[in-house]
Amino acid sequence: MNNENFHPVQKIPPAVHALHKWDPDTRTLSYEYNGTDILTVVVPGDGEVGFRHGSDGTMQSVAYVQQVYLEVEEPVWATLTFRLGKDAVNMKPRRAGADEAILGQCGNVLLYGVNGLYDVGQDLLIDVNGSEWHWESGCFEEEENCRIARMRVKLSKKAVYINFRMHYYRAHLGYYYYEPWKRRPNTKSIAGWCSWEAYRRDIDIEKVRAISEFMEKKLKAYGLEYIQIDDGYQKMPLPYRPEGTMEEGWMTCEEAKFPGGHSSIVEAIRSHGFQPGIWTNANITNEEFPECHPESLIFHEGKPLKGEWIDYLYNCSEETLEKQVRPIFSSFAKEGYRYVKIDAIRHLLFDGLHEAVRLGIMTNEEASRKFRAYMEAGREGLGEDIFYLASWGEMHEVIGVADACRISMDANPTWAGVRMQMFESARWFHTQRILFVNDPDHVCVRTRLDWAKSVLSLISLSGGLYMLSDTEDAYTEEKLEAVRKTMPPLTTRTAETGPLSLDYPAYTWTKLHGFAVQSNEKPVLAEEVNLQDAYHMAGNFPGMEKNHPFSTLWSFHLNHHGKSWCVAGRFATVPLPESEISLDKLGLDPMGEYHVFDFWDQTYLGSITGSITGKALELGCCQILGFYRKEEYPQLIGSSRHVSMDAVSVLEDAWDGSSHRLTLQCVPEMEESYTFAVPKGFCKPELQCRGAAGRLVQEGSILTLIVKGKESRAEIKINYSVGG
Repeated sequence: MNNENFHPVQKIPPAVHALHKWDPDTRTLSYEYNGTDILTVVVPGDGEVGFRHGSDGTMQSVAYVQQVYLEVEEPVWATLTFRLGKDAVNMKPRRAGADEAILGQCGNVLLYGVNGLYDVGQDLLIDVNGSEWHWESGCFEEEENCRIARMRVKLSKKAVYINFRMHYYRAHLGYYYYEPWKRRPNTKSIAGWCSWEAYRRDIDIEKVRAISEFMEKKLKAYGLEYIQIDDGYQKMPLPYRPEGTMEEGWMTCEEAKFPGGHSSIVEAIRSHGFQPGIWTNANITNEEFPECHPESLIFHEGKPLKGEWIDYLYNCSEETLEKQVRPIFSSFAKEGYRYVKIDAIRHLLFDGLHEAVRLGIMTNEEASRKFRAYMEAGREGLGEDIFYLASWGEMHEVIGVADACRISMDANPTWAGVRMQMFESARWFHTQRILFVNDPDHVCVRTRLDWAKSVLSLISLSGGLYMLSDTEDAYTEEKLEAVRKTMPPLTTRTAETGPLSLDYPAYTWTKLHGFAVQSNEKPVLAEEVNLQDAYHMAGNFPGMEKNHPFSTLWSFHLNHHGKSWCVAGRFATVPLPESEISLDKLGLDPMGEYHVFDFWDQTYLGSITGSITGKALELGCCQILGFYRKEEYPQLIGSSRHVSMDAVSVLEDAWDGSSHRLTLQCVPEMEESYTFAVPKGFCKPELQCRGAAGRLVQEGSILTLIVKGKESRAEIKINYSVGG
């Protein structure tokens, strides 16, 4: 890099065009942006090369787009080298349509047919169009502070055109609070239990102790980390003493239910090895509070303003935030909570501050800034290390402040609740681990088993916030098995982007029927649904008549322990027919040959090329398929431990020419199976185990390792006779 030809790196990436440089001696064309050659093209041959010598005008209003072009006299294949930030990812520059899989990624991957790259740290999207192309490898090259991707592109007299979209999420998609150069969310995997749909407000310290003990025995070893207490611990109204502050209100527990206060909650949860979490909200309910604290509230015509679904409204001035809000969160942090869920904020904004806008008390811009200031006060009180969940409704003002955002209404065990979780996970997937971690709300396993498997599988594979919410008796052995096989969730990030489509009905049945608030006292009961109602919930939208309407087909691409594979999911948010699915719709090479394994059936489906037939699925059911590029040596193609098959329990997977070595993370005394495809010429497998007991079962070319952990870590070696 010749520094004299480069502009200095700006902390805030500029919304300006990339500058071109052409070296005729090496026939190298490069584009420099923010101090780096983000694109370099070496053009083979000796023919004339045509390219855009300067910047065109912007391609659309406000949001800046630069389009560059490249053509040659005689067709040649050239290599395009992209040098981007260390957190760059492969990204399809649009959302999936009907019969196309929604694409996710976990690890360092480059996907077949996905023609875009997104530099997260610079909020820069690049996509290549207009000609045949393919990635040189399936992964980025990793350097200390950057990722490099190499693309082979066929150049000709038809121009290849490349779009640079600077400030993509911030300006093009309108999330103008998104500034990844300032703060990134905590994108860790989250798994836990929430008290709300288990007990509603009927929660007490004995129930906290009981569920913590139960979860320690049943699920802690599988990745459950948090126990989060929801509404019901606080002494009502809020604050109980009207002359007191809101901090005092939230720190005062109901004596009869929590005689030991917050310290007893934290101790009960931590004593079983979990991290404590707590719920709070933006509401003020004490009718005498306005008289005692008029300086903290919004007034209209001499009366304190109330909003729908929320009572008295913070005016969100700095003085109010310092006195009434920031100390609440500081106190939660001091008590030892490591996960804080702030609720009713949509009502503070939409039914409160926006009501003030309608009344002419403030402008829309002031309302947005005040709401943002409220959320920032919470973050400042908590500090940077505590996980911060904004609930509910995607509000762009939480971006860069909250770690996670709830993207759906209150969930429950009805079909309307389960379907909403799956459909909203699909609608909002373009935000996943870019803007925040998506929270589809807690899962109630007391629903039908097939429905539970579907929503748990999708949350786990898509990397959503994974929170359970049932009483102990709901966790039958078959429900526990579904939980264990989907816990913990992956750290999946979206591999596609684009604006949220308004062609799809959001929350249809849930909004019309108000199921989430049937009662604040009693949890929602599980119930059946007839097919007509299920179709009514789904609404009608473009592609609804296809074999795979939007939300039903997903494809997750994983790179782990040096191996890459794909896990595709079919989710019957409406009943799905038996259908042929082309591999390119899953982000897989249709010319490649793949072993396919069905996770929930634990069945090998053979090796396929081009396409695969998906079985018919009844409403609420799912099919999870693992795809592994066929190799000429024994390879792992499936596991029973985790729905990812297996990015959780396999710590090492290595083949040395005559033996297969695995290092497994085990749950002691629990038995799991691992499935291998064994080509001809590899015979007489012999097993060596350390830290586990195991046995091998072979049926034709499929070898199954059944292993029971004695320790938390097991070393497995399978030796083969080669060529026999």
